[in-house]
Amino acid sequence: MKKSFVLRGSVIAFGAALLVSAGSAAMAEVEQDAEGVDVTVEIAPLAGPGALAMTIDGDSTALVEGESTDLERVFTGTLPKVTVSDTRAAEDVPADAAWYVVGTASNFHDEDGVSTIQASNLGWSPKLVAEEGEGEAFVDVGGDVAPSRPGVIDQDLLFLAESAEANAGGGVFSATADLDLVVPAAVPSGTYSSTITLSLFE
Repeated sequence: MKKSFVLRGSVIAFGAALLVSAGSAAMAEVEQDAEGVDVTVEIAPLAGPGALAMTIDGDSTALVEGESTDLERVFTGTLPKVTVSDTRAAEDVPADAAWYVVGTASNFHDEDGVSTIQASNLGWSPKLVAEEGEGEAFVDVGGDVAPSRPGVIDQDLLFLAESAEANAGGGVFSATADLDLVVPAAVPSGTYSSTITLSLFE
């Protein structure tokens, strides 16, 4: 609670500072002259062995209700795009190695911390992104994981690639997944949150 109060205070103080600056500008003297200064920067090529790394396009996604029935409610969404980049030199890529990305979801909790939806109720259907791995023989996605069978709960595979082939093939590949949450119709209403932890291994 204390952290929230400090944050709001900072926002209010910033807004007040802007108002004061605007008032001062209105009373400023007439500008007599102005000159520009060019700014340049030289960015050298990366040096060193490069790296195998993962990035995610966004840190959140929202599920919306889909084709629910009298017995269960269904919510769907999309995992933000997950990209693996390999900037290593070919000789630095381990022989016969493969990299892979897995995901594990935590339980959903409502805002009050009273109600919980088990992570096993969440499933996903991984897929490669067009022009970023789709159709490449050395890149593949994990299988569909249905809600409650058993759900995305134990480092389920999103996608993988043979390291040497992927490095030679451009080194940048992406995947996403359709998300499905299925819960009983009697689930308590509220806003629930979960975290899918994505991990890159080689």
